[in-house]
Amino acid sequence: MAKTRRKKKRTHASSETNQQGTQTGTSASSIPKTFVVKRGKLAHLVKSLTEDVRKIMEPHTASKLKDSKSNKLKDFIQVAGPLGVTHFVLLSATERAKYLKICKTPRGPTLTFRIDKYSLEADVKKAQKNPKSRGKSFLNPALVVLNNFSSSHESEKKLCALTFQNIFPAVNVKKAKLSSCKRVVLVDYDKETNLYRLRHFHVDAKPAKGDRKLRKMLKTREVPDMGRMADISEFFTGGMSSQGSDSDISDSEDDPKTKVELAHDLDRVNKAKSTAKILLKELGPRLDLELVKVEEGACEGRVLFHQYVEKTIEEVKTQEELRAQKEQLKIKRRKEQEENVKRKEREKERKERETPKKRPRRVREKKKDDEEDDDDWPEEPEKEYKEGDVYEGDEKKKKKKKKTSGKKKSG
Repeated sequence: MAKTRRKKKRTHASSETNQQGTQTGTSASSIPKTFVVKRGKLAHLVKSLTEDVRKIMEPHTASKLKDSKSNKLKDFIQVAGPLGVTHFVLLSATERAKYLKICKTPRGPTLTFRIDKYSLEADVKKAQKNPKSRGKSFLNPALVVLNNFSSSHESEKKLCALTFQNIFPAVNVKKAKLSSCKRVVLVDYDKETNLYRLRHFHVDAKPAKGDRKLRKMLKTREVPDMGRMADISEFFTGGMSSQGSDSDISDSEDDPKTKVELAHDLDRVNKAKSTAKILLKELGPRLDLELVKVEEGACEGRVLFHQYVEKTIEEVKTQEELRAQKEQLKIKRRKEQEENVKRKEREKERKERETPKKRPRRVREKKKDDEEDDDDWPEEPEKEYKEGDVYEGDEKKKKKKKKTSGKKKSG
């Protein structure tokens, strides 16, 4: 029997962005995307930090973006529109300090931070006893938690809070899945030092009820060695002291703040309507940022705030007048350039009209009568050669050779 073709019953798989949008409860079009780029002459000093910042912004960032010194900011802005990129995170370094800029595309504003202190992801993991592996936690975007921002009434602090919120996708609490909430970015504002402290954590949950050792066995899936035990009760009463200490489990189990009732299933251990204990594991990097400047445009334009420079009203007016003059000059030059282009096009058309056009060379067409005559012409019969016959072409060649040899002898 002939093999029948399989009928397609499965629907097409949805794209990654749509899946992530459904997990966080937001539409794919409203998800913010970022470019993390290093700029400046001393950009090599910030290379490792840019890679760590890209990990924080995953998955909605170009993690393998290759930028060179020849690339300019205008090139990235032109590409940002078609790709749907909403923010730029620019890292640069000077001889005095390192800087981080957060720019909203395409028209700003731009926030410039001075990096007071920082620690890389590798440094954070070296300090930990049991560092957390990458795993699947970076497949979904991180949640943002802001601390000590509500009390500040200053406009620049509110702008900082909005920018930190808008870099990451918003979460719809009713539609979001708990299994997608695996990372948290904490931004804390310190009033005394005037610094923004940024930390990156992994979120984990453990069942709050039941015996510690039983919970640990369910979580790690490691079956203990009970060969030397007389009864299974010795495993829970402390007969397995050689198996290892419970240092991974926190001592603050009685604290009610760490316990949460789950609304949905988190994993195979933590089910819905069960109490779970929330644990945080730091992933890195650590950043202590100081706000230095706020600009109106995309890395250019009027300075709305500066931490160290204060200008009088007269200086601000003169600066605005100079900016207005520059804009007028730009408009004037653009008009002149457009007029010059139109004038050149008119001259080109006039020259084409004045110069006589070259007549195309006519190709003689074959008439039908000539074609018919060619067909009527008899074909020459092919000469057949038999054994003993001499080919004429060979005889001609032999004659030529004899003539050349006779000339050489006479010479």
